Amino acid sequence: MDNIYKFKASSSVGHLKNLNNDKQFYSEEETSKKEEEEKQLKKVSKPPSKMSQFSKNATGYQTDDSDKETPRNNKVGPSNQKVSKFRNLVNAKKIEGDNDDPNYDDDDDKPTTIQQQMQHVQQQNEDQYDIEQQAKQMQQKYAKVDKPKESKMKHSNTQQAMDVNSDVEQMKNKQHQEGKLKNHPFRHLIYGPSIGENSFSKFLQLTQRGLVYAKKCLKGPSDKFIKSKMVQLPECVIVKPKTLLLDLDETLIHSCSQRENPQVTVTAFGDYGEEAKIHFNIRPFCAWFLQQMSQLYTIYVFTASSSAYANAIVNYLDPKRQWILGILSRGNCMETKNGFFIKDLRIVGNKQLKDMVIVDNLAHSFGFQIENGIPILEWHNDQNDQELKYLATYLMEAADQEDIRVFNTQRLKLDQLIEYSLE
Repeated sequence: MDNIYKFKASSSVGHLKNLNNDKQFYSEEETSKKEEEEKQLKKVSKPPSKMSQFSKNATGYQTDDSDKETPRNNKVGPSNQKVSKFRNLVNAKKIEGDNDDPNYDDDDDKPTTIQQQMQHVQQQNEDQYDIEQQAKQMQQKYAKVDKPKESKMKHSNTQQAMDVNSDVEQMKNKQHQEGKLKNHPFRHLIYGPSIGENSFSKFLQLTQRGLVYAKKCLKGPSDKFIKSKMVQLPECVIVKPKTLLLDLDETLIHSCSQRENPQVTVTAFGDYGEEAKIHFNIRPFCAWFLQQMSQLYTIYVFTASSSAYANAIVNYLDPKRQWILGILSRGNCMETKNGFFIKDLRIVGNKQLKDMVIVDNLAHSFGFQIENGIPILEWHNDQNDQELKYLATYLMEAADQEDIRVFNTQRLKLDQLIEYSLE
């Protein structure tokens, strides 16, 4: 830093010298005479001394070599250098010499005359006024600080009001959707009290496609083929007039992988002793549903899965076989050329079609007997699902009917859904 200030000072002095040389022109004799006069004046006015020599060095003529020559124990030089630096920072306009430095003695602030004393007292009064003014300013400042707090409170209240309004709007939208679905001609196919619009639309599309495929594409097997598939289902000790056949996957349970944190894991055993782990979740109200319906119906499971798979799951759902009396599996289904498995109820030799009802999430599964079928919303892992609970109410009423086919046709109106235009 010292070298920077020295460089600036030397540049300033050199610049001033150039300006003087530009303004005045002398001959060689006049120049020599002028120089001799200046030397004499310097000898008379400023006798040589160490202080003047240091002052010359401090104003910008000192070089790196002269710094080395400066004794370290010289106490006068550093003090003058610090004053010169302070002057350059505080009063940058005055850089000509040390004589221009202001005097910072404390005695200059004291009043010396009566008039000055009066001015001093007046100044103190003004300072006191300034304190009062500062107090007012502080109050105004704190008032300004409080205003943002009030604005924040207002903002928070506004945000809460917006949140409440948002909740109200969501409730209104939900009510609007429920009201819209409530008036839908096929809302009755969902037995639970609530359903999302997207889930409902997906369910209707899936059901309609299955029904259209069954009605327009399926061709019934011959009587000879049906007789070859005929089975006799076990009966209850107490014979029940009505028969309930239940699908397994996405109706009572949902099979999943171990990574999906299944509720249950069981081991299935094949015909040749092979083993396989089965992971699945159980639909809410499944056990209650089986218990309640077993009092009105003879219950069987009818699945398109293998018999080993079905037995392993049913053994877990009803280990004592007090609710489910028998299992019909893939070997009892009719497989189409497209790979669909159809559950033809005519293969049950000891039951009449008017007394049988089948529940399945895929409508094409009961495509040969649409009037006997009840489509149900497919289930995966929703623990708030209540379809089985409310389906029980419908089945309780159906159990009292003379012909379940007529009851289903009138209540479910699946034949109308085939021709219904879904938006």
